[in-house]
Amino acid sequence: MIILDELPFSFVEKEGFKKFMSKVQPLFRIPSHRTITRDSYEVYGELRIDLKKSFREIQPRICLTTDTWTSVQRINYMCLTAHFIDRDWVLHKRILNFCPITSHKGEHLAECISNCLLD
Repeated sequence: MIILDELPFSFVEKEGFKKFMSKVQPLFRIPSHRTITRDSYEVYGELRIDLKKSFREIQPRICLTTDTWTSVQRINYMCLTAHFIDRDWVLHKRILNFCPITSHKGEHLAECISNCLLD
């Protein structure tokens, strides 16, 4: 729910969520936002390894797209996405990186993209 609805990890510590969960499943022990953060990074790491492995196995031709924007807090972000078709002709898209950036200038974006691809 947190990832799907793009909620902050601290959402689980809000009173409304606690009351909701106590009605849905009183025995459920709500994890802390720290636990959710740690678990999310673990899942990310596992999925990243799987994605690299699948790229090596199927050797796809990959199209990269980027999107940049500035948040209401005036923080610049970039999202780098890979699009590819597998052996069964199924189109896939995977976010390779989502990160804050210092500038929307082309040179800086090129450096961020390069660093992501070399990682």
